[in-house]
Amino acid sequence: MATLHRKRVLVTGASSGIGAATARRLAREGADVALLARNRRGLQEVARRVEQEGAQAVVVPADVADREAVERAVQRSADALGGLDVVVVAAAAGAFGRFAEIPPDDFDRCVRVSFGGAVDTIRAVLPHLERSSGRLVVIGSAGDSISLSLLSPYVAAKSALDAFLESLRAELRAAGSDVSVSVVRPGAVDSPFWRHLTHPGELTPPQIPPLTSYTPDAVARAAVACAANPRSGITVGGSTLLLQAVNAVARPITEVAFAAMARVGRRRSTPDPAPDALWEPSGDGSVDGGLRGRPSAYAALRRRLPL
Repeated sequence: MATLHRKRVLVTGASSGIGAATARRLAREGADVALLARNRRGLQEVARRVEQEGAQAVVVPADVADREAVERAVQRSADALGGLDVVVVAAAAGAFGRFAEIPPDDFDRCVRVSFGGAVDTIRAVLPHLERSSGRLVVIGSAGDSISLSLLSPYVAAKSALDAFLESLRAELRAAGSDVSVSVVRPGAVDSPFWRHLTHPGELTPPQIPPLTSYTPDAVARAAVACAANPRSGITVGGSTLLLQAVNAVARPITEVAFAAMARVGRRRSTPDPAPDALWEPSGDGSVDGGLRGRPSAYAALRRRLPL
């Protein structure tokens, strides 16, 4: 599967950000793409871009927090494409604020979407991938190994997802399965995710400095590389990798640094008129978040390595 020409791919979280960027990048590689997210209008815009690349696009609106809806959407995708060779799990949601400030329902919803929705998607697609000896590519987060504050439900969900995928990979290997499992771990990404965060007091996080954020296309390229030539994972961003290493050997220092950043972040937060995207469809087809993210040289090098 070094070439993705005419491969049948499902992308979740496809109505904006990393999912939308990945769908178009897959189409450029010749794959036909089923697009799953809540917002039909956003999916139709991404479908138009996929078709501009000469690929087939299938729109399957569904909320990944609804298990039955996900199962139906996966089956519709497989029926429309004639099966599934690759699945990219990119759907996620976040809530911003101190743990004590985040309403319990918002916390639970974030975990349900970012962890439970991913698990339900994987459960639904595995039989199709077993038939095609396919590839599973999951967009994780560098936050699963860094002491991030003000994003506790998102970090908890991504940490749980990473542990789940390690266990799943071991089970598939023990069963002699040909399905591969890859995880793409980006740091901060210039995507609409930051605009879509639910937050107490109608506040949203301050803008991330451009030098610390990466483009959605950098993450999409890593996901496509894993789909074409499986490997256990790719971290997007040399600065992300460095931060992970520092956190591993000097966690007290990074905890102090992130605590200071949290205090600054709360002071610089501003009123946000955006809808409550944790509960309502928000993806409108936009890819970036206006933060001027940069490409990842490290991820580009990593994509060229066989393992």
